[in-house]
Amino acid sequence: MSLLGGRHSIRGMALLLACLAAAITGCEYGDDVGDPTAAPARSARPAPPPPPTADPGLGKNESRNLAVLEVLMGPRPGGTVLDGAGGLGGSGFRKSVRALDKGSYTVTAACIGIPNAVLHISQSNLRGGTTHELALDCGTTATTTLELEDGPVLAQGIRMTPEPGAGSVVGFWIVPAT
Repeated sequence: MSLLGGRHSIRGMALLLACLAAAITGCEYGDDVGDPTAAPARSARPAPPPPPTADPGLGKNESRNLAVLEVLMGPRPGGTVLDGAGGLGGSGFRKSVRALDKGSYTVTAACIGIPNAVLHISQSNLRGGTTHELALDCGTTATTTLELEDGPVLAQGIRMTPEPGAGSVVGFWIVPAT
């Protein structure tokens, strides 16, 4: 009796080695470069379409609405801790500040170009997060007082209408309450 299990084990080992040799000879390696002077292979996929062109009327509408918004909101008060203005297209307009001190704050906001929007103010760093929403009837100014905790604050303007709102804008500021 042999150590390897006899004649059948040797035949099995020989067959296994023959299969491995055949498999290795058919392998292609990543560093094979082929003919360096050959033309590059062409992709079967078509090129992606060009990016959409910007609507020049959209920029004009947004600029006009920002000017109307500035007049509607009036002069910015002193002591502003967070403010901003921007378009409501896509996912809306966002602005944040890294940290505010705990306390009462007055928020003033307005929108132009659509019937209504919301200014969403959140502090997601707190357990469970805190959120406040200020409903906006566009064309008028809305004001509210909020109690905010220490930490970062995010303000986001969101249009609340299925209308496209091309060029619609929102603006706001937050100041310590007096």
